[in-house]
Amino acid sequence: MPAYISRPESSKRLPALIFVFDIFGSTSEMKRVADDFAAGGYVVMMPDLFSRGSWFSCIRKLIADIKAGSGRNVQDLLDARAWLTGRDYVDAAHTATIGFCMGGAFALILAKSGVFRVSAPFYGNAPAKLDGACPIVASYGERDKPLLADFDKVKQEVERLNIPNDLKLYPDAGHGFMSRIPNKVLDFLMSKSPAHAGYNTEAAADAKARVLSFLEAHI
Repeated sequence: MPAYISRPESSKRLPALIFVFDIFGSTSEMKRVADDFAAGGYVVMMPDLFSRGSWFSCIRKLIADIKAGSGRNVQDLLDARAWLTGRDYVDAAHTATIGFCMGGAFALILAKSGVFRVSAPFYGNAPAKLDGACPIVASYGERDKPLLADFDKVKQEVERLNIPNDLKLYPDAGHGFMSRIPNKVLDFLMSKSPAHAGYNTEAAADAKARVLSFLEAHI
């Protein structure tokens, strides 16, 4: 499986992030976000989960795996971590996962795998239970009406299980506030949807700072 890897120049072994892209895939915008987190001192690996077939067939399988909380795509991400932690530039004991939209759902599933120190989901669907999850730093937009229930579910679970966390709901942001939608027409349509999707500069900057701070504290 091809993957995008971004890492700063360093003679030391660095902590690593398994980065799960949004529904648009391994776009230049997702690579920009990966580069931003890599600049914080991390090796960032974004596996191309769309490489197994057409976009439509891959999306169907990804959605099925999210609903099941397991499956080939979850294993692909765990295999990606196993490969990455074998590199001589990675501190294998210090890995986290980060995901956006669809990828945020996978970040929450991976939080329960027992191999990550931190999960950083952005506006992702939440599993019913988070038993066994690592510390979670989650970011959602209050204008993203379809996912407000998922934010509440994550909040309830971290409180029930006493999981270390930093959860934030951004009042002026909608879905996908960390990245720009690659198509202007789609960007306009999504901004008018119940998810009110669109890039939000202030929310993106604050969320990035929170995630990096949380990673430093827990990874």
